[in-house]
Amino acid sequence: MAWVPAEIALLSSLVWCDFAATLIDTCITSDAAQDSLTRGGLLMQVHSSVFRCDTHECQLLLAEQRQTFAERGGQVPSIREPDETRKSTNERLCAKNEFALPTACPSKCPYAAEMQDQFCHFRCVQANQCGMLGTMPNATIPSGATGACRYCNVEACKTCKSGPPGAKGKELEFCLECYPGYSLSEEGECEMDGLWVFTAITVVGAIAVVVLVAWYLRVVTRPCVNQAGIEYASEARRRAMVLSNDGQAGAAPYPLGTNLLTNNVAGVGTMCLFRFQFALIVWALTLLGIWLAFVLFVTEGKDLLVLGNRPAKTPMALCAVVRWGRQRQLELLWVKVAWLAIAYVFSFGCAIAYAIQQTKLVHDTDQDRTTMCDFVALIEGLPRMKGNGEQVESLIKEKVAQATGQEVVGVSVAWDYETKVHDIGEAAESDLCPDTDLDAGHPAAPQRSFDTPITNKILSAWHVHLHDDHEGHGHDHGHAHSSGNIKEMLETMETSSVAFVVFKLEAGRDKAIEAVADRGVEINGTVCKLEAGTAEPREILWENLAVTPADRKMKVVKGAFLVLGACV
Repeated sequence: MAWVPAEIALLSSLVWCDFAATLIDTCITSDAAQDSLTRGGLLMQVHSSVFRCDTHECQLLLAEQRQTFAERGGQVPSIREPDETRKSTNERLCAKNEFALPTACPSKCPYAAEMQDQFCHFRCVQANQCGMLGTMPNATIPSGATGACRYCNVEACKTCKSGPPGAKGKELEFCLECYPGYSLSEEGECEMDGLWVFTAITVVGAIAVVVLVAWYLRVVTRPCVNQAGIEYASEARRRAMVLSNDGQAGAAPYPLGTNLLTNNVAGVGTMCLFRFQFALIVWALTLLGIWLAFVLFVTEGKDLLVLGNRPAKTPMALCAVVRWGRQRQLELLWVKVAWLAIAYVFSFGCAIAYAIQQTKLVHDTDQDRTTMCDFVALIEGLPRMKGNGEQVESLIKEKVAQATGQEVVGVSVAWDYETKVHDIGEAAESDLCPDTDLDAGHPAAPQRSFDTPITNKILSAWHVHLHDDHEGHGHDHGHAHSSGNIKEMLETMETSSVAFVVFKLEAGRDKAIEAVADRGVEINGTVCKLEAGTAEPREILWENLAVTPADRKMKVVKGAFLVLGACV
């Protein structure tokens, strides 16, 4: 007969109790054991000194636990990892309930039944005992697939009733009331009533697909009646593309494999954007790699990959998984804290390095290339002026030259035309690409047919409008407004508070900004500020320059209130 020290068997009321209970139920009978829980149940004081271990099985189990205890340096062992596929050999589980069993019930009583008055406590019972012995009275159906006593589960049933314990066949489970759209059969099952609805939907969908395919084939096989329009669209697309050697003979799109991190294709802003995306990917992959390193090299670190997402098929398995997961989470908490500390330090250092690198890129790019931006100064705070007879550009040019003493080549005024962007765009496009004779050598416009409204509706969604002969052909850019209307529109248009001043020399631009840094430039009684330009002409959205800093602040405030209102 061997004696087990109580200090080993009862180390903690929270963790070791589960092992002690299993060990005692298997092979140990207690001579005398008395404990008292203190400090809110977190410390167990053992007054009994020994337990008696009589069997060979108990001796082996005790030796194993002593070895585990020694390997852990005297620490409390972890809760056993749940395993639903492994059956327990402890037949004492058939006679009492246990908390969150980590294994399946023994073969003698293979079904786990949840206790009615104890949360997450289960008892292993036989098939005819489901719903009895203090277990859930409605869970009377033994399930061989899950090894648990389950509730009634008839498909599409709203009110389901389980049979009495030990019932078989039709009396095992049956439905009392089905959900809408289903009818109750004599066998107590629910059958679908609206199968014809799905059949009708399928037929209608098939017809719609056939009609769409026929329409698409008709559109594809139509003859081309607007070749000039196609050529115009192709030229417009070419002008919008970013080309290598743009403006020179042989200009072509950049190769697909062009490295946008190092090649200045569309300005330094594009390089900064793609470098930001690259840095973001590297940052995320590095942190992921550090986490995977913890998983691979930390003892039992693989549990980090399954904590919180481990599946459970039965209520008992769910309780066991939650119990085990909480214990493993506490044991591996240092891993998460360490990873967060590393992530914080790494992210901070990378953010500083990234900011320095991006700033250096912009500075080096500006130093290596001489562009229009190097000769331009931005004048802000202009008073409102109209274009009806007043030479705004000449006035600003003269005032800036007088105030700075530097030669000014020209001035580009940012006009307030935010509400007339479409009209100005059409007029400018017509001036750049004059219309040609579209009627010569081309067949007549297509006749209207049954699918013409559909085609026009789809094209209209893309702002493409086709007209019949009596309405004029669609390539009518520039004729939406007569020259008189355009002149009237331009004369009534007002300037914004911004204009661009172009100097003859870059050094002259710098001297001019330095000369008026304190006193500014006075134009029509208003003192304006002169500062270096930071954007190329093609990078500027001219219609948005009329938006003042005050307008931006107001829009930010409005957006914040809208977001708050949406949240409420």
